[in-house]
Amino acid sequence: MAKKKSTFKKGSLTVIAALLAGMLAACGGDPEGGAAQDGGKGSPVTLKIELFDRGNTPPGAPPLTESFFVKYMQEKFGDPNNIKLEFVTVPRTEEVPKLNVLMAANEAPDLIFTYSEPAVQNWVKQGGLTELGDLLNEHGPNVKKYLGDELLNYGRFSGKQYTIPAKRIILASQTPIIRKDWLDKLGLQPPATTDELYAVLKAFKEKDPGGTGGKVIPYGIKYNNNLDPLVRTFWTKMTEEEYYSLPDLMKPGNKEAYRFLNKLYNEGLISPDFALDKDGKKFQADLVNGKVGFTVTNTNEPVYMAYYSTLQKNVPGATLLPVDPFTNYEGKHVKATYHKLSAHIMIPKSSKRAVEAVKFLNWMADYKVIFDLQNGTEGVTYKLGEDGIPVILDTEEAKRVMYNYLDYSMLINGKDMGDPDKTLKANAADPRYKDFTMDSIRIGETDGQLPPRFDRPIEAQIKYNQTLADKGVEILVKTVTAKPADFDKLYDDMVAEYMKIGGREVMEEQKKAYQEMKAKK
Repeated sequence: MAKKKSTFKKGSLTVIAALLAGMLAACGGDPEGGAAQDGGKGSPVTLKIELFDRGNTPPGAPPLTESFFVKYMQEKFGDPNNIKLEFVTVPRTEEVPKLNVLMAANEAPDLIFTYSEPAVQNWVKQGGLTELGDLLNEHGPNVKKYLGDELLNYGRFSGKQYTIPAKRIILASQTPIIRKDWLDKLGLQPPATTDELYAVLKAFKEKDPGGTGGKVIPYGIKYNNNLDPLVRTFWTKMTEEEYYSLPDLMKPGNKEAYRFLNKLYNEGLISPDFALDKDGKKFQADLVNGKVGFTVTNTNEPVYMAYYSTLQKNVPGATLLPVDPFTNYEGKHVKATYHKLSAHIMIPKSSKRAVEAVKFLNWMADYKVIFDLQNGTEGVTYKLGEDGIPVILDTEEAKRVMYNYLDYSMLINGKDMGDPDKTLKANAADPRYKDFTMDSIRIGETDGQLPPRFDRPIEAQIKYNQTLADKGVEILVKTVTAKPADFDKLYDDMVAEYMKIGGREVMEEQKKAYQEMKAKK
């Protein structure tokens, strides 16, 4: 039987192809999910980006998701690329549990980040992250140039690039600070040892130099945070292998650190309700309202989160002084410092916007963009000093714009001017607090110790991370708030339980991983 000739002609095929192309454009992108790059035609695609909610939005300020910086990024990157930027807030104190839930449900934002190495290793193991090597080669040349191969290597697992490691500018992690005006009022010198600090805390409690009416908090602490310098200085001599492998609760001297905290608690020298302050809001309020005499914060945090300026507004004459009192068995002021790696930035495997996410980061990896994201608008939020360094203005408008500003430039932690000398000056640019900031950085780096880091995932840590983290907090709260007579048995029993529910497996695997690393050298 003879075949019928087709009635379609080349012209018809051309028309159909054009119609199909038009339909795809109307859907807002190509079949691979890329953004429509057609001069703004078609519906924009949405790129969802994680953003920390630190619970400190000032009165009168817009929500985090409607800030000046969000509008800037939408105008400068989103609109020209036909992309709608949607920021998804995650509570800072609950980031890993929240992200775990979102990742498990395939509902995580297209661009996420975390400081938790175990969480990253877990998502890599589960196949939950997009491999970024080819995407960076094609769409992220600025990112690769800005971060460099040494830093990018922190995001490689089994030879594949699963994360983009953000750059940390200041390696100092935490710095103790004290109310200098309280010391001056009592005729006391800044404490230089742990014993001297204890005596000062007792004086703050008994004499209430801030006139709080009995509400004084000599040593302000918050839930499962800002205790490292104290605890670490109680650790006694150990081998490098023990430092790498032992859980902190098992490190020699850790029990005595918790015993000291228990003593402070029972004598009314630390925040009485710290166990309930899970988001740190109570700690922040006590600090800026002048109730706290001594505390430990992230280095530079009192300035960039406006604790210091708000304190001075609420309590005229209040002054803060960086100090270094905690002393170990060698007379050193040891404290944890950071690796060059800051947060891990990732794209979930479930995301359909991997190309847009990398393009967004590539746009950000430009010093002009970084400068704007870290300083705002000249004349509104900052002025340029004689040395060309931006100085954040001390105005209510600037405060409403600049709160949490460092969270938006996610490729970097700290201010970066593209020049080491200018960068250091920029991180101490506020003339009111320049000496405070420089001293804070110097003290935060003194006798610094890097946390253990392995060249392969610790499977047991991935498996038990959340369970052990929760148990660690429970141990801290219960042992610190226990009656002194109950402390020893309680600590021993709870640490034994910790080791039983996964701690021992983590310890043994970390010991093996350490030995493997040493054998390679």
